[in-house]
Amino acid sequence: MTLSMAAHAGEPSGARFFMQGALAFALHGDPDPRSPAYLRFFTGQLADAMLLDGSRSEIDVIEAEVLCQCQDNEGLKAQVQRVAVVGGGVAVRVHYSAGGDWRHDAIFILRPENRQWRIADIWDDGTAKSSLLRALEISNRERFGSRRTRR
Repeated sequence: MTLSMAAHAGEPSGARFFMQGALAFALHGDPDPRSPAYLRFFTGQLADAMLLDGSRSEIDVIEAEVLCQCQDNEGLKAQVQRVAVVGGGVAVRVHYSAGGDWRHDAIFILRPENRQWRIADIWDDGTAKSSLLRALEISNRERFGSRRTRR
């Protein structure tokens, strides 16, 4: 236990543990992205935007399950690579692999909400330009108008 704590010295308390729990949840079975058990990992703002996007009959911004970054989690492995403080939150780089071929990294932006870590945004290519929250807000605003996209 001492070794693992020393390896993560300087990281915000509980951020790595939270993200590892979220990934374990997503990779175990087939989680329902609309369930309260799934949505508890996200800030209210991101959860609301995801639910609104999911209310469409066609696929729009979200094309795959966002925690595992996949449509099928069979054989998928996810590993927290790095945790760093950014602005008012924490950036967690997650590396995904499956078999020997598929490799992908994503950055999860965590923010405290109700004294717990929650995922506030996901950057698919590791840059803010790929912000899931921003893409959802733009899409939802175009479809529903600004009155339904904010809490």
